[in-house]
Amino acid sequence: MIEIASKIVLCLVLATIIGFLIGYILGRATRKQEYAPMPQKPTKNVGNVYNKPVIFSCPRPAGKDDLKQIEGIDSLIEAQLNHLGIFHFDQIANWSDKNSDWIENYLEIEEKIKEENWVGQAKGFTKPLV
Repeated sequence: MIEIASKIVLCLVLATIIGFLIGYILGRATRKQEYAPMPQKPTKNVGNVYNKPVIFSCPRPAGKDDLKQIEGIDSLIEAQLNHLGIFHFDQIANWSDKNSDWIENYLEIEEKIKEENWVGQAKGFTKPLV
């Protein structure tokens, strides 16, 4: 009886390991890498960490917003914002002046956010809560 039970447990453990391996391989094969690499400059002064805007580790389940709809954001800047953790219009709409300055400093774009009114444009794209 113990011999049969140990064989069942061994089969379950092996099935679990094989399942994890197959899932890992399929996940790696189907994952898209759509973010542009961020330039790595060790001397970049990005300012005070408390001025950093709210970021997400990944987009919401409904998917990320097309930030290129905001005038002034091209594919490269959108990829950099996504890499940083900014995926949605409401994230940009909630930026303060200090958040905007932090992003401009981090992405090395001079006064672009305020001149092109990214925050105001993003507020126009946000959906009201029902």
